[in-house]
Amino acid sequence: MKDEKVKELLIEQLRKAPIVQLAAEKVGIGRATFYRMKKSDKKFAKEVDEALLEGRMVVNDLAESRLMAAIQSG
Repeated sequence: MKDEKVKELLIEQLRKAPIVQLAAEKVGIGRATFYRMKKSDKKFAKEVDEALLEGRMVVNDLAESRLMAAIQSG
């Protein structure tokens, strides 16, 4: 049951910041453990890929809005 909670927390972290190392550290596991979990659980792997995509979109939107603000302020 603990692994399921860790997986949920990882997905949540990846949606906020799509960086595996940071997400793994925040939930208290190593990067290698993350990749073992991903490799052994197809459902989790799919959720990870979706969360990474969502996280990248959030980062891109943030970067774009900051860039536009910088352009507008000269």
